[in-house]
Amino acid sequence: MSSPQRPYVIAESLSYAIESTRTLFQGISLSITLGDRIALVGPNGIGKSTLLRILGGQLRPTQGTVSTHGAIYYLPQLNTIRASLRSESVFDFLNTISDEWWEIEQLLATAFSTNLDLSLSMQSLSGGELTKLFLAMGLAQSPDLLLLDEPTNHLDYLALEELVRVLDQYQGAFVVVSHKPSFLDQVAKTTWELTATGLHVYGGNFSYYREQKQLEETAKIRSHETARKELKRAKATAIREQKRASQSHRNGRRQALNGNMPRIVAGNLKRKAEVAAGKLKEKHDKAVTAATQKVATTKIKTHKTTSIQLEENGHKHRNLIDIQKADLWVGEQLLLQAIELQVSSCDRIAIAGPNGSGKSSLIKAILDVRDTPAHLQGGNIHLANMRTVYLDQTYDLVDRTQTVLQNMQRANPTLTYQLLRQQLGHFLFFNDDAHKMASVLSGGELARLAIAMLTISELDLLILDEPTNNLDITTVDQMVTALNNYHSALWVISHDLDFLSRIRINRSFQLKARTLQQTAYLPKEKAHYRSSLIA
Repeated sequence: MSSPQRPYVIAESLSYAIESTRTLFQGISLSITLGDRIALVGPNGIGKSTLLRILGGQLRPTQGTVSTHGAIYYLPQLNTIRASLRSESVFDFLNTISDEWWEIEQLLATAFSTNLDLSLSMQSLSGGELTKLFLAMGLAQSPDLLLLDEPTNHLDYLALEELVRVLDQYQGAFVVVSHKPSFLDQVAKTTWELTATGLHVYGGNFSYYREQKQLEETAKIRSHETARKELKRAKATAIREQKRASQSHRNGRRQALNGNMPRIVAGNLKRKAEVAAGKLKEKHDKAVTAATQKVATTKIKTHKTTSIQLEENGHKHRNLIDIQKADLWVGEQLLLQAIELQVSSCDRIAIAGPNGSGKSSLIKAILDVRDTPAHLQGGNIHLANMRTVYLDQTYDLVDRTQTVLQNMQRANPTLTYQLLRQQLGHFLFFNDDAHKMASVLSGGELARLAIAMLTISELDLLILDEPTNNLDITTVDQMVTALNNYHSALWVISHDLDFLSRIRINRSFQLKARTLQQTAYLPKEKAHYRSSLIA
């Protein structure tokens, strides 16, 4: 590592525009120094990944400057990593990366308890295995600064605990993007909130940031209400004074007509009254204008969020899946033995297990997903005639060769163009966004499109494989609400315990020692559930 006297990164007046009419962010100035532990948060599409790429020298800002000192390692999101992989073995890949490739292998084993078969294809590795491998590659370089973009997305519970420990012992600085609140609470000491107008710094972990945001929102609401009351009072005063001036004018006119006042005196009084009334009106108009401006400036700006509602095929109770004593194979590798699993229409199932243990493979084998090497052998297997939608980790539900709108039309051909556009709007795809090719969408946008497709599909069984990956916390909250209003069968693989604990899981399993075992605790019992899985 380099000398700690100078900041690792100094950025001044950064802005980034993706097209002439759309600026992601602007006016950002920051510095990163030794010992900084920073969580970078913000809604999907605000530019968190873009900012990390700029700081890591992967992308030039539209405006502003970045100066760096020391070694920086940038870990992109998994979909970016996968897109860069070639058909080569783990050994060939590592040998290309480093002449001392065995140091990466040793670090992978010591830091993340992972021993990879070096003869395996890089493309065959699970999301968690790839993430840990690329983390080990970065740590092996002994960088001064780590820039980590969603490193928690595909890690199992044990790997998450190991990553927390690695970052706690890390001697340099890091900036991490993650949508897992419990993880951020454990690793971050400062929270950066990225918005379109700048970067807001909060001195604390994610929970502290959330508390401060709530206090800010409460103060803004109170300030806006005070401004509204002040405007109401100003308007009432202005109306009252208008009525008083009008009444005074009528009284003076009546006296003049009755002959009670000389005409010249009445004229002088009229002119004085008009001048006074004019000044008073001007004063009250200014007060109303100032109060109106105060209402406008204190108005709380709301961000558009997704609106999720899932369709169901019915509430009739029936058995959907019945597996007795079957084995799960992936190619020639036996992953699970003597599987016993029954799924009915009222089940809400969570399945946990280490990365690579077969959680996703079990689903693909049951559904007989095309081109999967996973398959079930032996025993008795019965599947009901059911409508199943499977949202996997890479969003294969989305056809990358089609546009956003075409994917929605494929999900439900019976819906009108107007209804499809309306639903896309609920998921923040507006105007020309509907005609974007799916291949150019970001991870968060792909996730939103996939979920949008789910919402227009009739379902007997919904299977979600790491559904919160790439989703901001607001969208996760929307998904929680939707799932709690959904009453057909649900099967979830997720290492996001905050999410799992909130979606009314009523049956829980783990893959352990090549068997499918029922867990002693449900995810709603968070501490016991986590402890039992990493024991």
